[in-house]
Amino acid sequence: MTFLPKPGSSRLAILTVLAASIPWVSGAGEAPKPPYVVGGNQHIIIGITLDEAAVRAALPEGLEPVADLTGGLNVYTSQGGHVAEPYTRSYVWADVEGYDSVSGSKGRWILWAATNPGADKLRHIGYDTVPGDTKLDRTEKTVSGSTTVDGDEVMNVQIELTGEACSPAVGTLNYPSKLDLTGALVVTQFAWSGSMCGASPISANISVADDHPLSKYKPTALTWAVLAEDLGFSVSPQFPQVAAGE
Repeated sequence: MTFLPKPGSSRLAILTVLAASIPWVSGAGEAPKPPYVVGGNQHIIIGITLDEAAVRAALPEGLEPVADLTGGLNVYTSQGGHVAEPYTRSYVWADVEGYDSVSGSKGRWILWAATNPGADKLRHIGYDTVPGDTKLDRTEKTVSGSTTVDGDEVMNVQIELTGEACSPAVGTLNYPSKLDLTGALVVTQFAWSGSMCGASPISANISVADDHPLSKYKPTALTWAVLAEDLGFSVSPQFPQVAAGE
């Protein structure tokens, strides 16, 4: 499946989106506007299944979760890039229909995220996001990740490495979002490459009060895991797009 500008989209509308996405050098605590590239990332990624009612309540109009309600946890640190300062981030995503990438992965909607810096930017495009810090720790056989918000740990994940040699890999991911809080759905493409290390999930603990927004997204099952080392990705501008060529 490929993505093309929506038929009938005016040239002016598309140029407006592009103009709004010209990169700029960010100041302290600010997130850059795409396109840009970051690298030196270390990711713990765990596949999960989610509660249907919670996912449907969170998705904006026009997005449909996949039938088996899959998603994941992405817990990582990044060295940043030329216009992006180093940052840490963790988030829960839900797989959605209609936004498959050219490499075959499902589109991803971010249900909840903690990031430092960049919280305002993610909130502006429709994602429930708070300032928070993430760190990763590795032993010979396990890798763990911890996310804190206002000094309290809200998420802790752990995976066990298989011991097999890590392998280089590349791919693309599509993340639908909002052009702004009240705008139409658009999509950002991430083209990534890195070293993928086989792993299995040990735990994914979300330790928040029942009325905390993150509590709705506690995994109902852990299905797979991977450690991504020295990963880098490019971030496209947001584009108004529809699926074509099915």
